[in-house]
Amino acid sequence: MAESGAVDSTRLTVVGSGDAFSGCGCNAAYLVDERVLIDCGSPVQALLPRAGMTVASIDLVLVTHFHADHTYMLPMLLGARAFAGELRGGLTIGGPPGTREYVLRLLNTGYGRHLVELIEQRLELQWAVFQDGANDVVAGYRVGAHAVVHSTGPSLAYTVQRDDAAVIGFSGDTTLCAGLRRAIASADVMVCECTGWDGPTEGGHLWRGELEQLIAEYPNTRFVLSHLRTRGTVAGAILAHDLLSIDVGAPSDRDASGSGRGPGRAAAEAGRK
Repeated sequence: MAESGAVDSTRLTVVGSGDAFSGCGCNAAYLVDERVLIDCGSPVQALLPRAGMTVASIDLVLVTHFHADHTYMLPMLLGARAFAGELRGGLTIGGPPGTREYVLRLLNTGYGRHLVELIEQRLELQWAVFQDGANDVVAGYRVGAHAVVHSTGPSLAYTVQRDDAAVIGFSGDTTLCAGLRRAIASADVMVCECTGWDGPTEGGHLWRGELEQLIAEYPNTRFVLSHLRTRGTVAGAILAHDLLSIDVGAPSDRDASGSGRGPGRAAAEAGRK
């Protein structure tokens, strides 16, 4: 494995690869360059040190939607950032409309007002709202947001990019929809949920047959399948596991505008830290 932090390389770490209830892996959480956390369903404060990382390095947390298996470890993450180890302020939390209210409600329920005030003060929390079509630079990363269709409430897929490095996409939980396709089309590597395996599944999720269709339709995007209920193989895709790290080289074939990829796009090198 190449070391993370190389100028032309982006490190993707799958902290949790399982769906909500199966125990196939820890719940959803993904890290880009040790700095951008997408969802927080896993106890990242306990898992990251096993991969040689720390929550103190995180500058931005992106929430895809408000389900428990994607968010309920946020209070532990914020508490660890505020009260354990190195103290760094300036943490930004972003997500669909209502994210600030939702996260503060989780904190108040878990800790009470006094600790919430301390956490807000010590971390200097900042908030970002993303809606469909957003393309903003936050904490040094360009974040694209795409509305996707899930079971309830607002849900977003994201793309995340540092400078001219690879674009990493995250489906969140979704059905096969236009927003998901837009995110895949703009990503070099797409972390895509694959909850169902033998057939369509309930709750507004993708299944293996739909992923095989997407892999065929988008040959220039490398797929990493996560949010798994069971494990198997899917041709043309990497099947995620907890604490999988992938170093993604910068694409060499973008046009002058910085968009568009051809068959020569950078390969992903996978391995466990």
